[in-house]
Amino acid sequence: MALPVIWLIGGPGSGKGTQCDQIVGKFGFTHLSSGDLLRAEVLAGTPRGVQLFRVMEQGLLVPDEEVVGLLKDAMGAKAGTAKGFIIDGFPANLEQAKLFEDMIGAPTKIVVFEVNEEVMKIRLKERSNFDDKPESILKRIETFSSQTRPVIKQYAKSVISINADRK
Repeated sequence: MALPVIWLIGGPGSGKGTQCDQIVGKFGFTHLSSGDLLRAEVLAGTPRGVQLFRVMEQGLLVPDEEVVGLLKDAMGAKAGTAKGFIIDGFPANLEQAKLFEDMIGAPTKIVVFEVNEEVMKIRLKERSNFDDKPESILKRIETFSSQTRPVIKQYAKSVISINADRK
C-alpha cells in the first residue's frame, strides 16, 4: 500500500511549517518542506546550492526538476520508516504538480491555507529568513498568486481550504 501524501499549499508566511509540526506530532507523518530542502542545499555551500541561492535571492522559483528531485530523494530516504508524508510549500505551479505525479504519484489530499497578503508580509518580516527581503517578499507573494493559485483551481476536488489569517 502506498503511503499517504498531503500537499500543504499556502502563500509565503501562511503558517505551513508551523501547522506541519502539529500534524507530525498528531499523526506521525514525515514533514518535508521544499523551502527547507532548498535552503539546506544552499547552506551546504555546494555548487548546486550556490546556483539555487542566486535564484531564491531574487524571489524567483527554482526549476521544477530540482524541487521534485529533492523531494523524491528525501521521500526515498524516509520511505521505510514514514507513516505518510506532508509536503509544505509544494507544488508551486502546475508544472511541478504534473512532474510530481509523473515521478512520484498523485497526492492523497491537498490542504490550502488562505491568508491575506498583508498578513503574509507582516509574518515574513518578523521571521527574517535570508530569502525574506522586502523586494523578494513582494515577488514571492505575486508568484504565489500567479503560479500556485492555478494548482488550487486545477485540483479543486482534492482541496480542503482553511482560513489561516489568525496570528
